[in-house]
Amino acid sequence: MNKQEEKAEKKSKLDLPLKILSVIMAIFIWFWIIGLETQVTRKNFASILVHAVNVNDMKSKYGFSMLDDREIYIDVILEGKSVDLNKLKASDIYAYIDLSNVAQAGEISLPIEIREMDNVSVFYQSQSSMLQYIDVASSRNIPVNAKIVQMVTSSDFDIGELVKRPDTIAVYGPKGILDTLDHALVNISLGSETINRSTKVTEKFILVNKEGEEVKNQYVTTKEITAIDIEIPVTMTKEVPLALNYKHDYYNSKNAAVTITPEKIEIKGPPDEIARIESIGLKEQIDEKKYEADTTITSPIVLPEGIESLSGETAQIEIKFIDPETKYITVSTRQNSNFMVTGPKGAEYHIKEDSIKIKILGPRESVQKTNSSGISVRLDLSAYEKGTHSEVPLDILSLDDSVFCVGEYTISVEIY
Repeated sequence: MNKQEEKAEKKSKLDLPLKILSVIMAIFIWFWIIGLETQVTRKNFASILVHAVNVNDMKSKYGFSMLDDREIYIDVILEGKSVDLNKLKASDIYAYIDLSNVAQAGEISLPIEIREMDNVSVFYQSQSSMLQYIDVASSRNIPVNAKIVQMVTSSDFDIGELVKRPDTIAVYGPKGILDTLDHALVNISLGSETINRSTKVTEKFILVNKEGEEVKNQYVTTKEITAIDIEIPVTMTKEVPLALNYKHDYYNSKNAAVTITPEKIEIKGPPDEIARIESIGLKEQIDEKKYEADTTITSPIVLPEGIESLSGETAQIEIKFIDPETKYITVSTRQNSNFMVTGPKGAEYHIKEDSIKIKILGPRESVQKTNSSGISVRLDLSAYEKGTHSEVPLDILSLDDSVFCVGEYTISVEIY
């Protein structure tokens, strides 16, 4: 045997144990793998969504709804053979609550169940039950009430009726809870600083039941309405006199006594506005030319916007003449220094009447002394154009301030 054959025979003898060892190790690995795959073990699955089943059945039978629409997730550990567990994904696990047996409203604890799967079982789940509020989903409008719990004002200021926007709100949630609600309440606190004018605030509110207790329920909502705008009217009262409005200023202490009832009224309004008001006027303007005898006039009181009268809305004006007498006086329109004319611009004029008859009123003694020389008549044609004008007004004055004319007077004039 040559050296090459000896070497090959020697190598063949060495390879045989290696081949035997390889077969043994392969058999060992095969049994080890088989053991692993058939070994009972566990596997974690996170964030498994919990479904709700038979919701429609519950709603059709009782009208109930699930009022908590939050999604619930749990963690699950499954137990089984590795070969089976390795085939599963999280989406293969179906966790659920069953609403088919729910027959009453309220907050109910329902078991979280997991649908059975082949060859594996649930070893652990992070949450075994979940609370659900079951009721008829409802809504209703309730009024908004507001009260001031802290506010400092001056002693002569008043707080008016609070203006709420909105003054009602819609609430949504379980009918059983909503039926107990009475109103939404806004508590207003303005601190210790003195408030001397109307102010506006935006405040949150609480829900209050018919017993006056606050209702807190996570399933009751007012949706987008979370706060209420409140206007707090701060007002001031003040007594001011009523002021008469004369058209011609003919009356004085010599010829007439004019009284007004009431003489003063109490007004109410924003402090800044009230402070500026010294008197309040009347709608009725006293036209002295209209009255020849004692008379009483009822006139509305004219109040500035935003100001209120606490003493009524009208006043009585009483006019009493002092020893009154009337008399007619004829005043000539021709070459009379007491008949004064302001002529038209760039034109001539002709007064068609030779005289004008005027009725005067005043104290007896003064009237008896008054004649045509004590009466001044003025005719203003400066604004008139050419043509015949039949009713041009006359302005008549008495030189005695206790005497005045009554009635309106006109004259006919031709301008050319």
